[in-house]
Amino acid sequence: MNPIGSWRRLAFLAALSAAAAGCAVWNLPLPQEPGLHPQLTPYSYLEEGRLVSFLVDTEAARRREDRPLVPLAVGVANIGLDHLTLTRESFTLVDDAGRRYAMAGVDEVRRGGPLPSYDRRLSAHAEGAFTGRFPFWPAVPAAFFPGVEEGLADSRVQLPQRSKMFTLLYFPHPAGRWLGRRYELWLDAAELEEPVFVKFAVR
Repeated sequence: MNPIGSWRRLAFLAALSAAAAGCAVWNLPLPQEPGLHPQLTPYSYLEEGRLVSFLVDTEAARRREDRPLVPLAVGVANIGLDHLTLTRESFTLVDDAGRRYAMAGVDEVRRGGPLPSYDRRLSAHAEGAFTGRFPFWPAVPAAFFPGVEEGLADSRVQLPQRSKMFTLLYFPHPAGRWLGRRYELWLDAAELEEPVFVKFAVR
């Protein structure tokens, strides 16, 4: 056998083995903590309701202890409503002392540099896991905080029934230390009889 061809075959098989091992790790059941929502990935938490599926991912958030703004990646799927209208006022962060935080302004994020694109890449695994739960549902573009290169920010996103979105939100850094604490992210909309929320931790 050609030694170069043999080496390439071994390298290819090693890559396949590593990929399979990585998948096996990610597919292991995740520990569920009392008082928190179930985890979909090691850093994301999921509320699976009758009307709405709501995911919060903290992979980017846990790297922002020293920043005035913190990112949370969110996934929303409209399961049972004719449509679901989301605005910048639809999301509220609540810390473990009950303090409530509205979303930061677009200009605040842009003054800090083009981080949204980087933070979105950090949340890629959670995005894949969430959108993969609804593989045939269309993804609605949503950019409440676009990167500098991505143009204008959305002020309103409408999800028809059986559609989904995944995007980044930024909030003011909660009072005190960010890491090692528990939070809630609330979602409200005119079409919902009552808000839905996710209880999560940042570690």
